[in-house]
Amino acid sequence: VDIIVLLPKGHCTKIQELQMTTVLKENVHVFVVEGNSDELDEPIKAVFADTVFVKKHNLMSLNSINWSRILVQMAHHFFAYFQCAPSLDTHPLPLVEVVVPTGAAGNLAAGYIAQKIGLPIRLVVAVNRNDIIHRTVRQGDFSLSEAVKSTLASAMDIQVPYNMERVFWLLSGSDSQVTRALMEQFERTQSLNLPKELHSKHSPVLPGPCLCSQVPGSCPGCWPDP
Repeated sequence: VDIIVLLPKGHCTKIQELQMTTVLKENVHVFVVEGNSDELDEPIKAVFADTVFVKKHNLMSLNSINWSRILVQMAHHFFAYFQCAPSLDTHPLPLVEVVVPTGAAGNLAAGYIAQKIGLPIRLVVAVNRNDIIHRTVRQGDFSLSEAVKSTLASAMDIQVPYNMERVFWLLSGSDSQVTRALMEQFERTQSLNLPKELHSKHSPVLPGPCLCSQVPGSCPGCWPDP
């Protein structure tokens, strides 16, 4: 197995860079590339859209573009629930609130699918200054900001949370045509106002309140330090 790592230049901490560039294994290949996380995702998605190329070279991705990553994260939600639930002997089972710091919304999508399966959790999304998911939940505003903002939570510095496509698909009742139309509009205009039937205060995807930031002080309105 050969592992190819794309390291976004200037968008990781020094410790993160050292973790990735000091691996002394012949099958690990680290490339420093220009661009932010969103820009790195584009060629990866393009490669995996070429199914012939993928099969020829036996490729797979370990980020949440790969459905298997979502399956693993679903298991995390179930494990966390069984650890946190005060009792499993009551009916109905008690509700557990799960705060999900997120950038690309992979863990969020996994939590929502776990909800659909029947896991009694309430999801609370936490973002940093790159707040497209926050705006989507609060206002139905799925549109890009002018630029990606650098924060201390660099893994969350994402403007295009590609797993929201999966969330929209679930919200639409698994309607692929509706989901495709929404995503095509977003790709064409970089702006999308969700239809009322998908965006509701009672939507099961994020029924709890939203935090403005995971990193205290990184944007106005976030919770202060205790």
